[in-house]
Amino acid sequence: MKTKNKFYKIIYAVCLLFVSTSFNSVHPIKISSSLIEFNPKTNMVDVECRVFIDDFTFSMNDTFTKNLNVSNLSEEDKTAIEKYFKRYYKIYINDILYSLEYSSSEVFEEHNVVSFKFIKDVPPIKEGDQICIDNTLFFEDFGILQSNRITVRVPPFIAEDHFEITTVDEPIPLNL
Repeated sequence: MKTKNKFYKIIYAVCLLFVSTSFNSVHPIKISSSLIEFNPKTNMVDVECRVFIDDFTFSMNDTFTKNLNVSNLSEEDKTAIEKYFKRYYKIYINDILYSLEYSSSEVFEEHNVVSFKFIKDVPPIKEGDQICIDNTLFFEDFGILQSNRITVRVPPFIAEDHFEITTVDEPIPLNL
């Protein structure tokens, strides 16, 4: 009988351990989603990138800024966000880097998501050009758990194309 009670106590302890650690993370999914759209009329690239708020603040704090509050961004925070994206989200056109400039952001607190919008003047896109997208957001922090999904529109060359980055690979080349 004592052996049976000991067995049940061990099972109970293991179950308690699993339950207590299962709430350690707000969300097990590590993902970003972005839309990159080239506007041939204005020669602008518009980028919208949605990330989980807690992942982003974890990745930003202490390296790029202190105590980031995405609901109330200071000018210093916006500059830090630009620096962060300059390091982890690069767009090249014909081997020239075009760093994204912060435009706006929107917080969706009920979903733990922030959407950042960026703009950048670029030269006219023409046939024969190459665009490379290098999105390494969060891979330093989350490794193989991270996935970055990208939708790209480059009219009239690419109506819409979808990519998923799951490792720090080579940039995505788009030959127009």
